Amino acid sequence: MSKPPADLPQFAPQYLAAIVQNADDAIVSKDLDSIVTSWNPAAARIFGYAADEMIGQSILRIVPLELAGEENEIVSRIRRGERIDHFETKRRRKDGTVIDVSLTISPIRDGGGTIIGASKIARDITEKKILERRTRRRSRKRVRREGRPKWFAA
Repeated sequence: MSKPPADLPQFAPQYLAAIVQNADDAIVSKDLDSIVTSWNPAAARIFGYAADEMIGQSILRIVPLELAGEENEIVSRIRRGERIDHFETKRRRKDGTVIDVSLTISPIRDGGGTIIGASKIARDITEKKILERRTRRRSRKRVRREGRPKWFAA
């Protein structure tokens, strides 16, 4: 696989920065101590904290207390060089509201290949989860009301 020429506009640092700034998903970076090092506008919109309120702070600020252990596991996996894809969990907004999110987390390496942190993409999936729960509830009610369908093998 060959490297793209650095002079192509799509690989210029400002072009890549614009992608992060205009993404609909939260894109956050943190160091290996879970301290936030970058926070895009979508993260501000989703979680309610402005970048200047989060950069330099622990990512645990948005993790519900009962899920704080997840962060240790995430950091352990990142230190081993693992990527975590579409991990569904919950996070807390500034106003205290708990939301459902899907996280994709990847190690960040320095020029020498040493892992120095993680990039995290978070997507708010609260509405999707509400619809899934509603569908399951309706399905259970229908089964109670009508019984199992004839095609259902016991």
